[in-house]
Amino acid sequence: MKIKIIFFLLIIFINSCFKDVDDAIMYHIYQSFHRHIHYATWGTEIPPEYLAALISLESYPPGNWDSERFEQKVYERLLKLKQNGTPFARISREKVISLTDSELKQLATSYGLTQIMGYHCLELGCSIEDLRSRDHLLWSVAYIRKNYLKYIKQKQWEICFKMHNTGNPFGKTHNKDYVEKGLKRMEYYRKWIRLKGNLLSNIYEN
Repeated sequence: MKIKIIFFLLIIFINSCFKDVDDAIMYHIYQSFHRHIHYATWGTEIPPEYLAALISLESYPPGNWDSERFEQKVYERLLKLKQNGTPFARISREKVISLTDSELKQLATSYGLTQIMGYHCLELGCSIEDLRSRDHLLWSVAYIRKNYLKYIKQKQWEICFKMHNTGNPFGKTHNKDYVEKGLKRMEYYRKWIRLKGNLLSNIYEN
């Protein structure tokens, strides 16, 4: 009986801590990664809450360092580039012509907390292992600054999320609520930064 009462009270406490699932996810991201996020974004134009929202949206489950996703269509484009020089992502044929099939598949896979595609290593000067490492967020920041910094500076977050997920400022995201969730989760992360991850302060605030 006591166990049931304790469990019931625990459920009430948890439910009172968070406004919804998105709020709980961003609390988890804050507790698990804020030190890494702060370090990666310090001194850059990228706010911590944007990088945190990307982590929550791109990795599965949210906050999984080891997230990887093979993209068959990207692999086919890289293969065509290698075989007959069909243009893809401003990559020169010379950079892929000597690669094995296994290496092409690595370039066609996205990695880590923010799912950077392997072929971006060719422009960033990093390796696949760098994207898999605990330095992933540093390379993610480098990728963002290289590919859509102007939208970051303009705080056009809707475009930023589309750029990261699709590579196109007007692209159609894989999940239709991707941008909406991203904006919402940025707000929640700002709150957790303000509260320094304090659950009790959040309960009082609610």
